[in-house]
Amino acid sequence: MYIKNDFLYGIENQTKVEKRMPARISGYEGASYRGQCDKKTIVPVITMVLYYGTDRKWTAPKNLKSLIKVPDNLDKYVNDTKANVFEIAWLTDEQIAKFTSDYKIVANFFVNKRKNKDYIPDDKTTIKHVDEILKFLSVMTGDSRYEEILSDKEGVSNMCDVAQRLEDRGIEKGIKEGLSLGGNQMIYSLVEDKSISIEKGAQKLGISAEKLRANMINAGYKCPDME
Repeated sequence: MYIKNDFLYGIENQTKVEKRMPARISGYEGASYRGQCDKKTIVPVITMVLYYGTDRKWTAPKNLKSLIKVPDNLDKYVNDTKANVFEIAWLTDEQIAKFTSDYKIVANFFVNKRKNKDYIPDDKTTIKHVDEILKFLSVMTGDSRYEEILSDKEGVSNMCDVAQRLEDRGIEKGIKEGLSLGGNQMIYSLVEDKSISIEKGAQKLGISAEKLRANMINAGYKCPDME
């Protein structure tokens, strides 16, 4: 919870639909109001649920009375609690364009993930808070690679850079796995299709670039010219 403009805001980040969210919110807001009882002025409490699911829209009830059975003669005595759910992955381009912070990048990411499960980040918007964005994406996607990029985050300025780092890490992982199995062919293939340079391939094998080039030719691979 945080206070802004005489309001107390609470934010719930959800990747899955929570059936009893209104009940949870009722507890959060009740505790917030109780904590203000000794204050001179009590400020309103607003809870927003930011839903990042990409496989379906929010299908659970959005108010407390939808969860409980209230006798008709008691309905007016039962307070209702509303869940203000924002389906981030279903925002329109016009809505996303209104964001001025890094959240614009986050929203764009999840919208594209909904449209294409294999989406490769291509947003060129400059990221102002790299640590926060990468850690957030790591948590909300369940993909630890985003946070791992923090170890070599220098040079990361937008999601295109992030995508390149993910690709590089994938190639590096493939090289290590291939070498652990004794497969020089892994290096040959990567050099042939220019995924890595002949110099880098040679470094991985512990030989000279000239030796790698000769080995590739002898093995029937096409070898790009050395830089």
